[in-house]
Amino acid sequence: MPMLTLTAMALSTAQGVTTLPPPPASPAMRAALSEVTGLDTPQDDSANTINARPWRDLPPLTDLDRSLSLQDGNDQKTTMAAYGAAGSQRWMINGRWGVQISDTSNNEYGIALGLKWFLVDDFAFAPALNLWGFSQEGENAFGGGLDLMFEWHFISRETWSMYVDFGCGLLGTNEPVPFDGSQFNFTPQAGLGATFDVGQDRRWILGVRWHHISNASLYANNPGRDSIMVYTGLSFPF
Repeated sequence: MPMLTLTAMALSTAQGVTTLPPPPASPAMRAALSEVTGLDTPQDDSANTINARPWRDLPPLTDLDRSLSLQDGNDQKTTMAAYGAAGSQRWMINGRWGVQISDTSNNEYGIALGLKWFLVDDFAFAPALNLWGFSQEGENAFGGGLDLMFEWHFISRETWSMYVDFGCGLLGTNEPVPFDGSQFNFTPQAGLGATFDVGQDRRWILGVRWHHISNASLYANNPGRDSIMVYTGLSFPF
């Protein structure tokens, strides 16, 4: 008898349970169900209860809503660090031309490929490999070198910046530079430059430097050569 009583109570309780309605579908579920069922407008429950969409109380999700939702997700993934942020790295390529201060008939031409590594905000270590050509009194010369430069962007805005740079490099040529000097030289240099945003996180670079060539008296003759050099190029993300 007790067993029958408990069974009857359980059955009566189960019949009295109120079933809660399912929660509204998420945007992703609504999109999936719309594509499967092809239902973009509310249906009459009395006509077809099974195929009626479960989000009748919500506005339909349009193709524009879906595209904006995907775009927001992509924007969060592709957020770029500000130009000059500590730890950021960039490639750099530029062309350069210089004229000797004491003799304007002596010129130098070059192309450089380098790296900018921002050690702290707005301060970068900027090494570069160079190819050089020198037109000068005596034999013209060709060669290559390595510059070890530092940049301080003392004005840094969202779309442009100004900086000073300084450093030294090594230069080797097939003929002495100057013509009465040596084939191996050091190249201390310093200058002023600016960068401008040209889209897609690329920067146009424009600058001017004092460019010195000297063998630091490692050889008997050390005439040295001082030039004013201008350069321009592009910087882009690493």
